[in-house]
Amino acid sequence: MLLSACTVPVITGGNVATGAYRGIPVIHSDLQKTTSTGYAPMCDGFITDARSVNIPRIPKPGVGVRTSDPALGATVIRVSDSAFGEVHKPAYSTVQAWNADESLLLLYQSGSSGSGHQLRDGHSYEFIRQLDLLPADIEEVFWSHVNPDELFYVSAAKRDFGHFKRLNPYTNDSETIADFSRWCGTSLPVAGNDVHMQSYDDDLFGFRCQQADGGHIMFSYRISDQSVYIQSINEDSLSPLIAPVPTPGGQRFWYRGKTLDNTLTSSALTIDLQSYSEHSSIGTTAGGQDALYQVAFNPSPRGCDRDDFGGVGHLVEHNLETGACRNIISQQQGYPYPTSSTHVSALAYKRPGWVVLSSIGSRKQAKYFTNGQAAPALFSEIYLSNTGSNTPVTCRLAHHRSTGKNALNGGYKPYFGEPHATISPSGTRILFGSDWYDSGAVDAYVIELTGYKRR
Repeated sequence: MLLSACTVPVITGGNVATGAYRGIPVIHSDLQKTTSTGYAPMCDGFITDARSVNIPRIPKPGVGVRTSDPALGATVIRVSDSAFGEVHKPAYSTVQAWNADESLLLLYQSGSSGSGHQLRDGHSYEFIRQLDLLPADIEEVFWSHVNPDELFYVSAAKRDFGHFKRLNPYTNDSETIADFSRWCGTSLPVAGNDVHMQSYDDDLFGFRCQQADGGHIMFSYRISDQSVYIQSINEDSLSPLIAPVPTPGGQRFWYRGKTLDNTLTSSALTIDLQSYSEHSSIGTTAGGQDALYQVAFNPSPRGCDRDDFGGVGHLVEHNLETGACRNIISQQQGYPYPTSSTHVSALAYKRPGWVVLSSIGSRKQAKYFTNGQAAPALFSEIYLSNTGSNTPVTCRLAHHRSTGKNALNGGYKPYFGEPHATISPSGTRILFGSDWYDSGAVDAYVIELTGYKRR
């Protein structure tokens, strides 16, 4: 139950951007056509079915070396040089790694040399500088969708604790947009336990925090008019962990299996999924409608629009405007039951409907790295799906060779070894992390697809 709605029309203080929507160019995603950008069909040369394949054991590529994946064929470049115990990785699969024009790349680093967010050249992948920011969480650094020169975050630093900020990555200069301590006091506002992005016009954001009396609230913030809508949370033990997520169009929020209006008070749709806590990513359909792309291990309550497998699949599309459910990658196409530790990234907002996934698999399945037997489809794989037709096409790109949470070496948090594959805004590149057979270090790798033009 949501209680105590509170509308605060204006925040005083802070530097505020206009938030005007400037438009995002969409790149044609038809598989059969080459666009003016020179983009060739996405799956040429890649496996597009569910056959089993061997995973040849290969040494870790050298830094900057372009290597063709021996089984699946994608060009993979190792872009970091982690020492034993160090980590370089994407912030998360649901958070942009490249800025709006892909000239800059963001990596998270941890280890003996320190921790924080690295800024790198978006094309050469060379290190530029450490960013001068301490966000609420490593995942909560949000590139602008339209301005390549800015990113957003809530500060956890003592000097500006709880301030919602804008940072210029070229200069490391930041400014306060709003001070959220007015509602959160000494509690840090966060974007949720499962972080997603802001609206595509960079105007609408969603957060949660704990108030001085111990109660929890969720709230929205709109930059253009500084409006805030606040709702108290009083449902169950999970509620304080979840924040409302603005959808790309900025007309609704995603929250606990439902869509809410912009005042966070009225629920328009209850989405047909068993668990809202499975890995997912907010994006848009090929037609530009708000959508949730999710891995589903359990059947949908209403059967996912008569899907033969009830909505169980590696990739299920939930239309957040119509409520429609569509299974994209499932046993229907011959793929196995969803692979454990599968993550989803629907961030290619210039190619709506394109989604990249990474799957790890169980500890027992690690035998396929050494036994010479063909591994089941999608084990240890990075793969890309174009969901924009009645018969979506999925191409299997590369094996990431990471053990993720099964890692035993290095001393870092094994979670950091999860690939968390992240697609670029144009859909032409994919960033992922790998511990490379539990080597004791996690490095960042980039897959460059056919349509990418190196600058």
